Amino acid sequence: MNLPIPIFRNEKIYTSVDIQKPRTGIIAKAYDAAIYKGLNFKALLEFVAGCIETIYSQDGESESNSDKIKRLCGMMPSISAETVALKVMSMINENDYIEGVYFCPRCGEKIVTGNDGITDNRDKIDDLEIINMDSPFENYIFVQLSESIKIKNQKTGEIIEQIDNFEVRYPVLNDCMNAEEGQRNDVTIALRIFCNALQKINGIDVTGKWKGTYGMLVMNKVYPKDLAIISKAINNYGIQKTKERTCMECGKIWNAPVNTSNFFVSGLQPM
Repeated sequence: MNLPIPIFRNEKIYTSVDIQKPRTGIIAKAYDAAIYKGLNFKALLEFVAGCIETIYSQDGESESNSDKIKRLCGMMPSISAETVALKVMSMINENDYIEGVYFCPRCGEKIVTGNDGITDNRDKIDDLEIINMDSPFENYIFVQLSESIKIKNQKTGEIIEQIDNFEVRYPVLNDCMNAEEGQRNDVTIALRIFCNALQKINGIDVTGKWKGTYGMLVMNKVYPKDLAIISKAINNYGIQKTKERTCMECGKIWNAPVNTSNFFVSGLQPM
């Protein structure tokens, strides 16, 4: 299968993988990370790395060594890893349906997707569209801030740096695993992920030292609508997790999110 966003490693770009059904040991590792340790991205890495037979580069080279595959999976964009995991889960779970509860944004009418024995209106994983990045591949997301961020000397109040824009690469599993370590707040984890993926400030490359000192300070000062630019760019690719819904009460038609996370976690349950 093609990766929605390729793996960028130095000068190489890896664009596709061969997947296989997971062995019990792989499921056990992922289950332990997700359920007992609360490390969802670590679980995703264990699962995806264990379900990939071969990774192919853009220039036709391939990698089948399991240790090297796992290292490459750490550099896999998280949205690609999620897509791979869901496709594998649909291979091992013939009942790849997702139930859900939705509320009409106009009148508040409750809409349930499920199977009551008479009507089955559940969503199928395999029916959800997958969008892949087109070549030439670009590994950056540019954010022009709606309001500049000023970093000041805490003692003197002097402006050390004014930030008008920044650039991040597409977050990879290593970014995400580092961000979730020791954290339980989803918002903090997201900010730490974006900080880890930060590449440039005002067009200038940032160092690890700069990110360690100022990275989270900057991310905490960014307005939500500016950070939404990153989330939107990421979610342009991979499995599209929205479906059109129609309210039978008032006729409202809108796109509602489909919760695929439970499908992955439920697939890790002990056999």
